[in-house]
Amino acid sequence: MMYASGVATTAKWVLVVDDDEDNRDSVVEMLQGAGYIATAAPEGAAALRMMGESAPALVVSDLRMPGMDGRELLTRTRQLLGSSAPPFVFLTGLAPEFADVAATFVSKPCDFDELLGVVGRHCRA
Repeated sequence: MMYASGVATTAKWVLVVDDDEDNRDSVVEMLQGAGYIATAAPEGAAALRMMGESAPALVVSDLRMPGMDGRELLTRTRQLLGSSAPPFVFLTGLAPEFADVAATFVSKPCDFDELLGVVGRHCRA
């Protein structure tokens, strides 16, 4: 597998997208501690640029962000990557109301064990 910087690895790359720096950093640190290659984007446009270079195994994204929200990021990722689009896990403090969106939802504040379990299920080879 190639990760966005071009470094070859067998670990799974997880892209974390959140406008809240503390949330973003804590999720990245937790994922890295569990052996994933986790990188962060502060907003949707930056995430799309990163995915234009290489597709991650999974995107963990805040649902509500200024500018491009998580739902729009998912739509634009699917347009950009087509069948290579990664699965999405949305972190949200709101009840998931998007039955038409094929994604997994994890409530905020997130329980790291729950999030690691969800990430692990999505990233199995």
